Amino acid sequence: AKNGSTSRYGAGVSLDESRITEGLIYVGSDDGQINITEDGGRSWIQVNEFPGVPANTYVYDLVASKHDENVVYAAFNNHKSGDFTPYIYKSADKGRTWTNISSNLPKGAVYAIEQDHVDPNILFVGTEYGVHVSVDEGKSWTALKSGLPTINVRDMMIQERENDLVLGTFGRGFYVLDNYAGLREINEELKQKDAHLLAVKPAHMFNT
Repeated sequence: AKNGSTSRYGAGVSLDESRITEGLIYVGSDDGQINITEDGGRSWIQVNEFPGVPANTYVYDLVASKHDENVVYAAFNNHKSGDFTPYIYKSADKGRTWTNISSNLPKGAVYAIEQDHVDPNILFVGTEYGVHVSVDEGKSWTALKSGLPTINVRDMMIQERENDLVLGTFGRGFYVLDNYAGLREINEELKQKDAHLLAVKPAHMFNT
């Protein structure tokens, strides 16, 4: 098992390409490095020091911003060393420097991260114990629990046409949060209201 199921240092384990800028690609490795190319792989920049992240920490997921070519998010995971601290980081200069945006995330290793395709401030993370959402780009996080058991969320994807958040879990199947678009309406003004009606998408009528 040591040689068959444990990743060897030096392997590229996460990758994302900017949907805004052609040729801008980020690659994370299992020994704590993020490599950046802006010319489709002809030349690379390597970054291997991140404030507060232990050396050689697995770069489990990378997400290039869907709204700003300079922004990229990273989820570091150090559970193989017995460290279950959540490490969510943001770079605003194409991966050169990084800031911790884990804020109030509870203890639990992070495996996946996604960004809303409409509101750049909405982020989702999949952790050892479920899913959390931030509507202020990581300043604060809230657990999404309704219908989702306490489970390791290994991957996530947004079905953009329907605004659905799709989760792949470790051993408990797939889960879908239908039409989370209401999260885009959450702000400080809304929190002060006694009640609020969220917008609903148009319904379709079918002839049977």
